[in-house]
Amino acid sequence: MSERFSGSLLRQYWDTIGRTPSTAPLASHVYDDDLLLTSVTAMHHITKVPVDTLLREFGHYFITNGLTRHLCAYILTQVHSGRDLLLAMHDAHEQMSRLPDGLTPPLFKYTAHSQNSNGLTLIYDSPRKLCSVLLGAVEGAAERYGEQVSVVERTCMKHGDLICTFEISFFASSVEPQETPEQVERQQAKLHFAQVILSYLPYSGGITLADLQKTLALKGMKQKWIRPALLLEALHHLHHAGLVATSANHKGDDFASRRYWRISTSS
Repeated sequence: MSERFSGSLLRQYWDTIGRTPSTAPLASHVYDDDLLLTSVTAMHHITKVPVDTLLREFGHYFITNGLTRHLCAYILTQVHSGRDLLLAMHDAHEQMSRLPDGLTPPLFKYTAHSQNSNGLTLIYDSPRKLCSVLLGAVEGAAERYGEQVSVVERTCMKHGDLICTFEISFFASSVEPQETPEQVERQQAKLHFAQVILSYLPYSGGITLADLQKTLALKGMKQKWIRPALLLEALHHLHHAGLVATSANHKGDDFASRRYWRISTSS
């Protein structure tokens, strides 16, 4: 909300939901969808901007903002187009639903277009009816890669249909990629490092950061690679890909005792 509104509107918003900037939701914690809906409804009453518009803007912002670029680096490093990002989102959301944190990411189905390699049909049937968030995410995916996107909504649960159906076509941009070869090389190095860290995590019980450092040192990994900051970055990236669970939301958790473990990718 602070990216979209400012001044007295934002102050009124904080007062309405009973929070302050210092008690705003944290990226490291899990929150119920009700918090999003409460926030959007509050801002709707203040600004009269339609709820669906705010939800759509949220979906767009979620895909394009810098925090997502950082937290979801493990996924985004392997993606190079808006269409591929939606496919990666589908797989990541399915994987995240396996985490023991009670996560319920927005799941959707898709079918590829045999006659259009840049097209998809998205099918969304969640009782939460947050299809506006998905629509915004589609538009954000196109913007992230400098593309144009055509979206035709065939059916919508908000209009009485059983499912929401979107026909989507992406159109590639003629703009050259903004990332330099050096940036790509660094991102690939971080991806490989995260994959190595993942291979040393247990599937149950978990391991603390300190014990992970010791394990990697015994395996002969150089000290510069097992600094806490680098390990935490890799663990966070893996967590946001649904590949690693943590005890961060467990009662009594603290940083020193926090445990990390690997999540199976098989159903």
